[in-house]
Amino acid sequence: MHKKSIILAAILMALAAGLATTAFAQHRGMGFGRNNGWMLKHMTKQLNLTEAQQTQIKGIMADEKTKIKPMMQQLRQNQQAEDANINGSFDENQARTFANKQAQLMTDLIVEKERMRSQVYAVLTPEQRQKALQLMQERQQHRQERMSKKQAEQKQQSK
Repeated sequence: MHKKSIILAAILMALAAGLATTAFAQHRGMGFGRNNGWMLKHMTKQLNLTEAQQTQIKGIMADEKTKIKPMMQQLRQNQQAEDANINGSFDENQARTFANKQAQLMTDLIVEKERMRSQVYAVLTPEQRQKALQLMQERQQHRQERMSKKQAEQKQQSK
């Protein structure tokens, strides 16, 4: 019985990892190089960027897009390869190989995103940096509030 529980948990984790990475890659596309036009417009409005800053940030985002595009493609290809291997049996080594590859790709994407953030941050004035930090904190607070509300709703529905 214990062995079956472990196998079931491993299958569910592998499936969840696959779904999560696919959803993350699609949902987080904005942070990983897509919709940068919107992001730049939003930053310009919120931080009152100069034309020179906009040009510099646009260049940073364009460079970043070329770096992450192959990584996003690898992430999708790895997921597709894993999906093609579903055959009703469980191979722990195969699941670990898939999970490790996805984790490495996600790590690389996050590192690139942080590199871009750092480069953009360097373009900002001290006042703009302060405002950007304030906006990020507010956004984080809103996210936490939404998650708390969602958890409360889920808890209520499960009763």
